[in-house]
Amino acid sequence: MRKSSYQRELIYQNLLDELTEKVIVSPHSHASSSKYIHLFCMYLANYSEKKSIQEVDEQIVKEYFTYLTKSHKRLTLTLSDIKKSLQMISETLNIELGQTLNDFSLSNSSLWNKLK
Repeated sequence: MRKSSYQRELIYQNLLDELTEKVIVSPHSHASSSKYIHLFCMYLANYSEKKSIQEVDEQIVKEYFTYLTKSHKRLTLTLSDIKKSLQMISETLNIELGQTLNDFSLSNSSLWNKLK
């Protein structure tokens, strides 16, 4: 059964409220953090069954990373945006990301192949 737009919007708002409460944002980085929070909550509401931030685990973050790398052009995201988004999620939710998600060096060929 497909979720209705109204149900997704309610889930999105709940996720957004929960995550916003958890994020510690410095005043100079508020705008970019807000962008990453909205993007992550939108992803959760539209592409996962998660209804609470407490349900988010490393697997969901990996799927989110894949989504960002596949959709970076459509979402007008840079590699820096992807990295900052993952760092914010990791720090806020205390999720330990694997080496491949933390490695944004030129030698990480799996990352660069996804961004072609």
